[in-house]
Amino acid sequence: MSKAKKPTRRTRPGKRPRKPRAGRPRKVFADAMTSAEMADHRRRNGIVLLPIGCFEMHGMQCNMSCDSFIAEATCRILADEWDAVIMPTIHYTDPGATAPWPGSVGVLPLEGLHYVTAVVRAILANGFRRVVIVSLHGPNAGMISMAIQTIFRATGELPILYQEKYAEFCRRVEEEFGRPHGEAACLLASMYICGRHGEFDPSATEDETLEGPKYPFRSRSAWNLRTHGTTFPYHFVEPNNHVGRYPGMTLDDAPRMAEIWREVVLQTARGLPEDYAKFQKDMWQAMRDKPWADL
Repeated sequence: MSKAKKPTRRTRPGKRPRKPRAGRPRKVFADAMTSAEMADHRRRNGIVLLPIGCFEMHGMQCNMSCDSFIAEATCRILADEWDAVIMPTIHYTDPGATAPWPGSVGVLPLEGLHYVTAVVRAILANGFRRVVIVSLHGPNAGMISMAIQTIFRATGELPILYQEKYAEFCRRVEEEFGRPHGEAACLLASMYICGRHGEFDPSATEDETLEGPKYPFRSRSAWNLRTHGTTFPYHFVEPNNHVGRYPGMTLDDAPRMAEIWREVVLQTARGLPEDYAKFQKDMWQAMRDKPWADL
């Protein structure tokens, strides 16, 4: 009777997985990685990026997943800068004022809050200690802030939200190209970074009546209400209330706009991992010391 073979160095439990062969690109998307590769990233206390977008009407010109593409493009930039991995994008969140328009997936704010909280808690429970959420979609900001505060209060873990300087990008685009292009320019840059150049053609819609975004109501009633310092729910009543038409931009502008987007993202991204680690250390120390218990 033959004896059972002893485990080889490759299969023996507890050993680190081998490094990728020279010349093989580093994997950055978690859904294309193996469990062993994720374990190695966890062992190094590597950053996990979670892009959160939205699936909603973006005028008559931009793609439904505009915000998701922008979040993914930003994560692609950050993954290289921070040696991070990118989790699959969360596409379905509260669309806000676009909810009743064709195609929009109208997840309620509380539903999105519960789901994002559950996903982030599951990532942390799996042993990843540094989770950076990336999202530009407006209604997500408050929801994600509540989610990370809830997670901190419940678990003591410290995920964070990173948001790009979108206004700075728009300023630089207008300065260089001579006219504003808004969210359409950010989408064009993001599609290029995501390797989907050509799926959004900014020159395809020629209806000049849709030029520029307009306030969501034909009357001034909402504007008058806002002057009283109020916040209120509403729906967009015209497609260009959200993202209007910006003539003069073409597919040929994508490489330069992608370069500008990368530069703007990296303005705030460099040094963040170190500051994040220091913040976690300080906060965890404060939680151990419990200075509030001495009163």
